Amino acid sequence: MANAVDVVGEWSGEKVRLGEVLDALGGLRRGCGFGATRTSVVNLVVVSPSADAAELAIEAIEGLGARFPGRTLLVVPGPVADGGRVDAAVRLVASTAEGHEVWSEQVALTVSGELSSHMDSLIEPFTLPDLPVVVWYVSDLPGAGDPLLDTADVVLVDTRSLGDVAAFPAVAELVRRRVVVDLSWSRLRPWRELLAGLFDGPDFGGPAGQVTHAAVSGKEGPRHLLAGWLASRLGLPRAAFSLSDARHVAVRLSAPGASFEVVRDEGTRLVRASAWIENGPSHADVLPLPDESLPWSLADALTHLQRDRVWEQALRGALVFAAPAVH
Repeated sequence: MANAVDVVGEWSGEKVRLGEVLDALGGLRRGCGFGATRTSVVNLVVVSPSADAAELAIEAIEGLGARFPGRTLLVVPGPVADGGRVDAAVRLVASTAEGHEVWSEQVALTVSGELSSHMDSLIEPFTLPDLPVVVWYVSDLPGAGDPLLDTADVVLVDTRSLGDVAAFPAVAELVRRRVVVDLSWSRLRPWRELLAGLFDGPDFGGPAGQVTHAAVSGKEGPRHLLAGWLASRLGLPRAAFSLSDARHVAVRLSAPGASFEVVRDEGTRLVRASAWIENGPSHADVLPLPDESLPWSLADALTHLQRDRVWEQALRGALVFAAPAVH
């Protein structure tokens, strides 16, 4: 996914007041020379544990191009010993959608000391009215008392980047409080769609109810989610599953006289699905993966800002499969 934005104005300051940042933002808009009104569809608040993770998040956001214009507010914690201070940087970026120039705003706040416990009041002046507030926690999860949760309409997380299924209970607790969208679940969409497609039609629909074993491989987190999803869809007990670590996701289902699998070709960005029935028909399908998974999964998540009951069921199932690691 190409980075298709241009910086048309920027400003930065140290130890600033919020009013200064808002004034700078307004000044950039007035001086940009655009005749169009603001083109915004979302308030995206990005909470990053480090400057490096913040840079990756901004690259992903800019990789969206003009598809999700809006105001992005990036929040990074500063040194605790700095008392209470805010350093800020503002950028106005332009991109093209269907031949029309659209623009978005990026506000980066480095918040130090005691101010970090009042994030909700810090971001409130920057949110655009009548647009959803989406809070994206990059490679981390919010604490139980995180004040930003009170302002969020939707929370974005990435269960793969958490790197440990021991965090899944905290994700499940977060689901009880807010609508949660998982970027890892978005990335698993090609596998899920291809696998579900294998059971379409009368030839393969019957064996779907006769699956006796499911082998799921992949990185910690994604393989647990897929296993939880399969358990909820097929009604299989935990004993019917075998999970293993692997670089890429793969799912193999076994039924009497039939087998189904979805795997990614090594060294390519292709996911292949196949179904085989003994003395019967076979089927194969292939789906290309996007070149940059983080911008793609972020775009997919921003397109589905509503509660996903199927993912929530998969998460509950994943908790069962992750139980040995948790305890």
